[in-house]
Amino acid sequence: MTITKEFASALVMTGLIAFFGCQVNIPQEEYTRLAPKTLLWLMAALNVVQYVLAFIRYRQKSDKVLSLKGYPLKRVAILLALTVLFVGVADRLGFYLASFIYFFLASLIAQPMPITPKLLVRRFFIVLASIAFLYGLFTVALSVQIPRGLLGF
Repeated sequence: MTITKEFASALVMTGLIAFFGCQVNIPQEEYTRLAPKTLLWLMAALNVVQYVLAFIRYRQKSDKVLSLKGYPLKRVAILLALTVLFVGVADRLGFYLASFIYFFLASLIAQPMPITPKLLVRRFFIVLASIAFLYGLFTVALSVQIPRGLLGF
């Protein structure tokens, strides 16, 4: 059985919508679920468009068959495991510290470049700037309560 790239991405989107849809149904006040529900409905509508496009491209024979040859499955699996680990420790370690470690490691793993001291320093400062931006946005500007963790930040 072959599957086209367009159809595969539509299936992945359906899975994401189903996963996040299950998370939204946690008992909360109705007004707090309004934005996530609206986003899920919008994602579902776009997902229907994805399926229509997949069907059209399949009929026109313009979509490519999905091939995993040369795809860095090991790297993607490591990034997925790192993401699951990040979600699991963000509350205990603190959002900003966990995010810093996650962003730094993910940026090194995701890029196939050789790791050099110069690259490590550049990534460190890029990640530091990203975390500073998140701090300014969430903590300072929006006053959102972020998990502080064991170290208090």
